[in-house]
Amino acid sequence: MNRLPAALRLPVLLFTAALVVGSAVFYLALDARMAGKTRQIAAQAAASQAARDLRGAPKRLEQERGQAAIYSRLRGSGFLGEEDRLDWLGSLARLRGELNLQQLTWHLAPRAPSGISPGLSSSAMTLDIAPVDAHRLELFLGRLHGLAHGYFSVRECTLRPEAGGQAATCILDWWTWNGS
Repeated sequence: MNRLPAALRLPVLLFTAALVVGSAVFYLALDARMAGKTRQIAAQAAASQAARDLRGAPKRLEQERGQAAIYSRLRGSGFLGEEDRLDWLGSLARLRGELNLQQLTWHLAPRAPSGISPGLSSSAMTLDIAPVDAHRLELFLGRLHGLAHGYFSVRECTLRPEAGGQAATCILDWWTWNGS
């Protein structure tokens, strides 16, 4: 084994130490550069996302305004929240007088959850109306839509002859939404 001459030992030792220290400094510099590059890429991605969000803000704002208007109309119509059964019955009484109906009887079933969607409920109302023909029945249902604080659909209506003219039996479903 060859030993280094004494005059070269110190320079070789210093060279080796300089090589180790230089490698460590190079590694730390490279690591710092990579961390900086990673932060730069993340900042660019965040800036791009912010720019996309900013460009989409007017559209989202318009959609939210539209949804707020729809929600307000639904709340005002009586579809959202609790049923307004007293108003429904008051509307029936007003229509009986307006349309000079001799008979207007009703039966209102308890509210029941609908299988259509969670939060959706309906209350079935059976009406017996006389005297009424098809035109007058259509007028009655149209006026009820306009007067009553609530939303209903007509499940069925049957016109039948009676001694004083025609009578109708209708089943309405009054709908409400209590979903969160």
